[in-house]
Amino acid sequence: MKKIISLFAGICLAFSLLSCGGKIDSSGWLTNLGDAKKAASKENKRIFLFFSMDEDDNKSAKLKENLFNTEDFLKAYTEKYVLVNIDCSNSLYDTNQEEAKKRLRIFDIYSAKGTPYFLVLSSEGYVITPIALAEDANLDEVRRTFNEADETISQFEELLAQIKTGTKEEKLAAINKLVELTDPSVAYHVTPLNKLYLSLDKNNESGDCLKHLIAITYAKAEDHFLNDEPEKGSEEFVKLSKNKILTDDDRQLALYTAGYLLASSGSDDLQKILSYFQQSYDINPESDAAQNIKMSLNYVQTLIDGEGDDVPNEQAAAE
Repeated sequence: MKKIISLFAGICLAFSLLSCGGKIDSSGWLTNLGDAKKAASKENKRIFLFFSMDEDDNKSAKLKENLFNTEDFLKAYTEKYVLVNIDCSNSLYDTNQEEAKKRLRIFDIYSAKGTPYFLVLSSEGYVITPIALAEDANLDEVRRTFNEADETISQFEELLAQIKTGTKEEKLAAINKLVELTDPSVAYHVTPLNKLYLSLDKNNESGDCLKHLIAITYAKAEDHFLNDEPEKGSEEFVKLSKNKILTDDDRQLALYTAGYLLASSGSDDLQKILSYFQQSYDINPESDAAQNIKMSLNYVQTLIDGEGDDVPNEQAAAE
């Protein structure tokens, strides 16, 4: 449960914003991730996602000219992959600021580590694996890199197939394994699988429903924060605290998270923040986390009384 007391490292973008303007560029690469997912699903292909800054990083444009836009590369990789390029060049802000923001949000939602940056996705948009390529890579090096990733890709696809066609028990096991394999920074994308798990195991017979419930709660909260609705985002953790599968310790930390996220958003509703911390503390004043929750509670009270200046730093409630 430590996860639910950590502040968001960043706010992810809802799937509705994944479509960028422009369907296909002159090289044959798609520039719209939504269209790419549809094509990949229809053609039973993976997605190769390439983030670039053609005009700024002094690498992406050269890679396109010398490798990605060549006939040899396109012939070799369009058979199994739908190719997508999201270019985030700074000049786009001068011509289409809204489009530039959408592209940068896609960059963020996939936790891209600079440019050029490459990912292999499933047709659903789940991140299978990053692909590391040097700026002067040639086709042989691309083949070698993809060959090295074959085992990871095959394992991921086998799990997806099991989720689609397996027995209930096989589906549950495959979802757990796939979620485990997914890097936490891109876990937002597998939220549909978290929901599927709960629908398959409505009575929590596996004992694993809590982690999927937490993941869904985070996704809902992220959507609210995207829409500048921090109060509603925090309330998702209040709702979580009322779920019958949570223990008292879980409920305590869920309510603490509600208060902490609201405080960290810059909200001036100190009474509501105080209420969340107080409810959290009252569940079990003798718990391991209670002392740190009490510190946060007391600090907010000093702010209400006019004795403090800032919202509390992240308290180590998980210590």
